[in-house]
Amino acid sequence: MPVRKFSFLFLLFSLIAGFIGAVIGEWLLDSYYGVWPNILLMGAYFGQLAFIAGLLVLLAEIISPVINGRSWRLEYSGLSWKFLVPSTLVMLFGAGLIFQFLYSLNFSSVKPPDDIVMVMDISDSMNETDPGRESLKAAGKLISNMEPTHRASIISFNEKASTTKSMFSIGDQQERTDAIDQINHLEYSGGTDIGHALDTAIHEIDDNQKSGRKSMVILFSDGYSELDLDAVAKPYQSKGIIINTIGMSEIDRGGAQLLKLIASRTGGSFYDVKKADELTNVFEKIYLENQDRLLVTERHGLFKDSVYLAVLRVLLMTLIGGLFGLSLGIVFDNRYLAKSYGVTGLIAGLLAGLVLELGLQDSLMSGFSYRMAAAILLTALTALGTMIIPIREKFAGRPGRHPGGSDVTVRDTSSKRNQYNKGF
Repeated sequence: MPVRKFSFLFLLFSLIAGFIGAVIGEWLLDSYYGVWPNILLMGAYFGQLAFIAGLLVLLAEIISPVINGRSWRLEYSGLSWKFLVPSTLVMLFGAGLIFQFLYSLNFSSVKPPDDIVMVMDISDSMNETDPGRESLKAAGKLISNMEPTHRASIISFNEKASTTKSMFSIGDQQERTDAIDQINHLEYSGGTDIGHALDTAIHEIDDNQKSGRKSMVILFSDGYSELDLDAVAKPYQSKGIIINTIGMSEIDRGGAQLLKLIASRTGGSFYDVKKADELTNVFEKIYLENQDRLLVTERHGLFKDSVYLAVLRVLLMTLIGGLFGLSLGIVFDNRYLAKSYGVTGLIAGLLAGLVLELGLQDSLMSGFSYRMAAAILLTALTALGTMIIPIREKFAGRPGRHPGGSDVTVRDTSSKRNQYNKGF
């Protein structure tokens, strides 16, 4: 007869697994996004999360075998150790790799930007906020790392705005070297006129527009200036050009708020930087996020409001959850557990997908907060399978006493393997 089972230790360890896996996953994203291929990164992200979950719940059952029983611990826990890595790390690594590949495919008419216009603040205040000229170094490094098929342009501004380097092909090494040299020779002085800078940038885009190519602007400033936001944003809105902005709210809160408004009006994103030495990573992050997307991070730019990608993320996370549940059933070599955990895993995956999709796109909290919640749903809610969905007992036989004094099930030794392995 099917029974419900609940182990507090099993649940506790699955909660801990979700927390640890989320922390390691965040480290992977911070350290290797843009370094590893996205499919490899997502494979590692889900693989390590599944492995930690499987490891800890296996330890929980060895300590207190409520779900599988003490006979499992005495005779079959060694088999579970052998199944652990293939059924968790390997299986979810493969799933993460495949699902990220599917999530990266672009079946819509929306295409990532080909031309990047960097609008750089060189006002006198930068001497204090960026004495190490980190913003200029960041622009130069981004030019070095961009795809050779892309183009770039540099606009510098203080109270005036000028084209430091007009649109050039990244694939042309001489042009790329000249652009970096021009950036390195810029000097900080004067006031701040963001409106004039953006007017200059849109003219630069119009003068160098090529059929089939899409443009994007990255604007960095540490200050504030008066401007007619509607008038400045209108030409960008009409052409579908997004402006991603970078500001320093700890230096000038009003300026940062203005940059946030500019970004939101054009479908871009605002990035708040506390220290100038963070700028290199932020510039590269903006570029990468507008070229592709990860299954567990916020979508940006043209992909931000895609209904297709929203549905796909939730669907793929649901399947990830189902595989989490299946992996636990394989670890314990039990088809009844696989069915129970598989169903709750699908539910957990659906909820995790909704948390990521709705949470990350609203950005009310940090991305890590939503990824943490999704990870805990995948590990802890899945682990409640035997309490939510009754399971059949795998062991059959008459109760007896183990020579050491503990209660076990006495079975004919010649048939015990067949009795235990009814499922797998």
